[in-house]
Amino acid sequence: MYKKGDFHIHSTASDGEFNPEEIIKISKERKVDIISITDHNTTKSIEEAIYYGEKYKIKVIPGVEISTRYKGSKVHILGYFRSDMYKKNSFKRYLKLIKNHNIKKLKNSLKGIININIGSNRLSTVSGIKLLKLFDALVVLAHPVSIDKKYVDEIMKLDFDGIEAKHYRNKLEDTEYFINKAIENNMFYTAGSDFHNTNPKDLKHGIIGDVFLNSEEI
Repeated sequence: MYKKGDFHIHSTASDGEFNPEEIIKISKERKVDIISITDHNTTKSIEEAIYYGEKYKIKVIPGVEISTRYKGSKVHILGYFRSDMYKKNSFKRYLKLIKNHNIKKLKNSLKGIININIGSNRLSTVSGIKLLKLFDALVVLAHPVSIDKKYVDEIMKLDFDGIEAKHYRNKLEDTEYFINKAIENNMFYTAGSDFHNTNPKDLKHGIIGDVFLNSEEI
């Protein structure tokens, strides 16, 4: 049984400062035994992280964080893959299009498969959820505490499987609120430090294990 899990971690593949091996070593030092690498719009670090995770006996769940928009408001969504569908070249191509804000080309590429909604050439939250589910991911609303308050309740009613109820930026009452929301909506909840670096001046992101699920929650 796993004892301590942090499911929101960024590597050098996106905007993190540590490579997968360094992330695994930090996780080991901080007694975190299950993690997910969730880089922005890329899965490049996953295989290396899994390799070092096996070496140091840390479970690595393949993940990704995708940037979307809901009524013009920024919404990040996390995908946790249940199979190796994330390895598909088509998925990597789609992520690159999202990263480059080429949503019109993404829409054309997925024509007849899923309907992609466009807003200011950004991927809509609904379309992002559909895309991740197409590639066998469980989809989680990332750091809801950061979402525009006038939209957060309606966003949580979209087709999410879970909510990142525990996040580094939360106050205690935020965590309690989002855990209750997850339970009310029959969703699971996750925890994430949103690790990018070890800079103490970075108040937006924690260090691996600052925020975590315990063994009972996992």
